[in-house]
Amino acid sequence: MAFTIRNRTLEQIARRALADWRNLPYDLLPLSGGPARRYWLARLAALACPRSPQAPDDPRALALLEQLEDRGWTEPLGLVSPEQAALMRQALQAQPCHDPYRPHLGDFPPDAVPSPETNMGYYRVDQLLAVPGLLGVFNHPLVLRVAELYLGCKPTIDNIGGWWSFAGRDAAKGTQWFHRDWDNIRAIKLFIYLTDTGPEDGAFEFVEASHRDERLVEINRMDDEKVARTMADLPRRPIAGAAGAVFLADTFGVHRGRLPRAQSRLMVTAQYGIWRTPFTPQQPILPRQPGLDPYINRAVMR
Repeated sequence: MAFTIRNRTLEQIARRALADWRNLPYDLLPLSGGPARRYWLARLAALACPRSPQAPDDPRALALLEQLEDRGWTEPLGLVSPEQAALMRQALQAQPCHDPYRPHLGDFPPDAVPSPETNMGYYRVDQLLAVPGLLGVFNHPLVLRVAELYLGCKPTIDNIGGWWSFAGRDAAKGTQWFHRDWDNIRAIKLFIYLTDTGPEDGAFEFVEASHRDERLVEINRMDDEKVARTMADLPRRPIAGAAGAVFLADTFGVHRGRLPRAQSRLMVTAQYGIWRTPFTPQQPILPRQPGLDPYINRAVMR
């Protein structure tokens, strides 16, 4: 039987690397092991990346860093007002989304989902980057400072996502199952709720301190029973918030988006990692913008 990584043979991995170099570190990440080994590999990788000039650290950035290192997610950052969240939500509600697991459905309005089997409706990166104010939030100085402190180098904004999780579905699918993100050797993710999100509205749920735990270090989705049995000593924390709530998390920790029961949820995310991943267009789609660091934005900005 041929040796495989992520169910790909070495030949397939080589072909993917030739097509897009970003596939190589992504495909090989399962070899990195658990949190302790990944931490030291990330420290080495960060040595090859630029750093910002030394400056006195904002006490709030240091407090958020401590929260990330300790439990795996932060308190709300207060970067998006309810009014801003409403404008962002309206911009996306006017755009069609799609179900990547059922491409035959094509694009559809978020209020007219064509199949009850569709749990989530995703937006493309170009749609998200056109949302007024969103790139500015991704580049907020507090977020960038926390990311650099956590990574040990300037972060790269990458793997931008935005999607509806639709209420009234019978069973969890995809990222509604517990999982770890195997996208980067070390990364944190920014989450923005664009709808009011209570525990029954598809709240993000994190197994506290699991980003430092060597158990369940696997790529496969994990059911509730397995997580509860294996990590019974770690509390599971749903993170609720009103529209506009923003927080950070190390999504190598075990997490999921809960299956919405009461109402559908709209969320936008951006990942801050050490290197680029295959989850943004191969060629950046935005022109260079004054005031934004070209290195930090290299995955999205020319």
